[in-house]
Amino acid sequence: MIIKCPECGHQVSDRAKTCPSCGIEIAGKITRCPDCGEYIFKDDRECPNCHCSINASASEPATGQSVNSQSYAMMPEIPEIPQTEEPKKTGHKILWSSIVVGFVIALIIVFLGIYFYQKSQQENEMRAYENAMMSAEPAVLQNFLDMYIDASVAHRDSIKAHLEILKKVDRDWQNAFASQSKAALQLFIDRNPENIHVTEARLMIDSLDFAAAKLEDTMDAYQKYMDSHQQGVYYDEAANAYDRIREETEAKRRQAQQDSIMKAQQAAEAQPAQPAQPKPTQPAAKPAQSKSAQPAAKPAH
Repeated sequence: MIIKCPECGHQVSDRAKTCPSCGIEIAGKITRCPDCGEYIFKDDRECPNCHCSINASASEPATGQSVNSQSYAMMPEIPEIPQTEEPKKTGHKILWSSIVVGFVIALIIVFLGIYFYQKSQQENEMRAYENAMMSAEPAVLQNFLDMYIDASVAHRDSIKAHLEILKKVDRDWQNAFASQSKAALQLFIDRNPENIHVTEARLMIDSLDFAAAKLEDTMDAYQKYMDSHQQGVYYDEAANAYDRIREETEAKRRQAQQDSIMKAQQAAEAQPAQPAQPKPTQPAAKPAQSKSAQPAAKPAH
């Protein structure tokens, strides 16, 4: 009889000594499961197909068959047509089990992919939100609103509020820049000390102060500029102008002093020389009278 090898599943005669496919011993080593009818090894305590327990009585037919194996060997072997009409229940079960397992694994992979994708999107959105909140560029905040439409309401509201503040600051800067006023520029700096336009506003104030000093063109004006802008762009130019005016002033003072001395000398030289006046003579002193010339004193009565 042609049977299915319990080891590899290939067709083999139950009288063959070994299976031509896997080499396992067949004759005298197999029996039939009393539950499902599949051929199994006598040493098996459980049917691999239906998992039922195998007792001693179930193996008796196979034992009797092994006893009479010699008689069977003497008889000519009659080939039997395999029973293909019997459905292969085991193969179908394995196939369906494989399909179910594969479907479950596919679902797990899909759900894991969705989970990690959403987690990555959330992390990207959080980083973009933090960068936008720390930025002073309206374009950066607007880009966040355009890219992350599905962001949380709290994040989008915070970005919108911050964007409105930046737009107002930008309008203030445009007004201060257009005014070209030192007071307006200084007010913008005081109100927005961390704004990106603060540096530009300070440079404009520096330029306006130097222009005013240059227009006045005095030592005091240049000194005032240097005191206010010790790191100013025009500090060296102001210092040179200060030294120039000081030298010019000193030169003018020396020239005026020299001119004054020369005028005095010229005036002295222009006056004519006058003759010297004789000194007045003093009258001669009267000669002193001698005592003998004096009248005699009157005699006492």
